[in-house]
Amino acid sequence: MSVTPPDLLRGVLPVVISGGRPQLRDRQTRRLLAPLEGVTADPVWVVRDDRAPGYERDRWEVVPYGQAEAEAFAAAHWMGPGPYEPGAFLGCFTEREWACRVAEERGCWAVLQLDDNLRRLTAFVGYASSAKVVAARGGLAMFADLLAAVTLATNSRMTGAKLQAVNPATEPGTFVRPGFPYSLYLERVGPGREPYIGPVEEDILHAYQYAGSAESATAALVYPLAYIKNHGGRGERSGMRVYYRAGVRAVGLQRMAPEMARLMVRQTHSNGRGEPRVFHWMEPGAIARRAPLVVRDRPLFEAARAYCEGMAEEVMAEHQAQLRERLARRAARASGWKVAAHGA
Repeated sequence: MSVTPPDLLRGVLPVVISGGRPQLRDRQTRRLLAPLEGVTADPVWVVRDDRAPGYERDRWEVVPYGQAEAEAFAAAHWMGPGPYEPGAFLGCFTEREWACRVAEERGCWAVLQLDDNLRRLTAFVGYASSAKVVAARGGLAMFADLLAAVTLATNSRMTGAKLQAVNPATEPGTFVRPGFPYSLYLERVGPGREPYIGPVEEDILHAYQYAGSAESATAALVYPLAYIKNHGGRGERSGMRVYYRAGVRAVGLQRMAPEMARLMVRQTHSNGRGEPRVFHWMEPGAIARRAPLVVRDRPLFEAARAYCEGMAEEVMAEHQAQLRERLARRAARASGWKVAAHGA
């Protein structure tokens, strides 16, 4: 049973923005889509029409949009470090915009914006026990349900899960807070929607658009929900990141919003290897100071919180069970005994 009323949940259109990964095997998000069937509107892939002919299909609809129309939109909404030039790299911001337009054309109230390289969904912690519980509770369909509930219950126009790299211990007890959704978020469409600007960090700038608007809107993160992206192998070489030049994204973002983004220089890899590289760092509270979260439907908000609290207990129980199993196996190896797998 969903937290969001089922008829409203069916008014959410999941859209995978894509085009830089024409081969299906490189689009890890494909493995997460099946649970959405019959819960939300059926998911679609949005691809520019000049890329569509070479785009490998699966069972979900591919919705092409016009290259000429996209370039005209980009020229009118260009906020790059330099002036727009025909043939410029557009990043993802035209795909994001057309995802919203497709949802609006189909009469949906929201779009579930999905990058095409999402690899795993977790809750609270990034352990296998967490991923198992999330899958059992509906996977991406459950994420869509909770994101929709929070969006409907608050002033958030753009509500997302957090990157798994964000340490949950930094904000213990947080359910929802204003913040910057990235690669997996639900956005209200229709009246009041802001057009995307780009090409650098279009998702961050879009959240900032809402925080700075006169609509009393904000952008938010549902902290228990997390995801990890595929940043290696073929998919990485075939995606958008190969087009980003070092420093362009960070410098462009900092020029656009110096009050919320700072620059830093560090090694490319966390192990200290590689060439120095420019990164951006978001000011804490950059969204919250301008547009705090306002709860407008307390019963729906509390229902979503209660669901997450129940899931937390299940994640903890599963994690403890897996730890006991692991310890038993290690003890068995040391003593020469065989121990049956947990749940067998």
